[in-house]
Amino acid sequence: MATPVQLQLDSDDNIEAIVTVCDDYIDTRKTRLKESFLITPEVVTAHWRPKRSTDIRSADLEVLLETKAEIYLVGTGPDQYFPGALELQSFIKSGKTIDFMNSRAACRTYNLLASEGRKVAAAIIIESD
Repeated sequence: MATPVQLQLDSDDNIEAIVTVCDDYIDTRKTRLKESFLITPEVVTAHWRPKRSTDIRSADLEVLLETKAEIYLVGTGPDQYFPGALELQSFIKSGKTIDFMNSRAACRTYNLLASEGRKVAAAIIIESD
């Protein structure tokens, strides 16, 4: 098991931020999450459906579009994974871009963008059975 990584936080306590990233959990300022989740600067939504990167379906990514963010990130677990065109249909049709990276990188990128006041939404996979 990897050592938990503490992330540097902006001083704005009013935004949802990720403070600790470990392989089997992620801490936000208020919650410990042990399952995949969505996060925006306004809210954390627990229980995003995919348990592994290969579980991502089009409907899972459509939930991100519903946040009306400007920047969309997906943390795909310990390794970077790119879903196929079928899973990306909602983003292709909307003309929006979405970035896929491993979950640690997605958490760091989310915190940076949120601290800059950007309208960002991230879906983070915490692998589980």
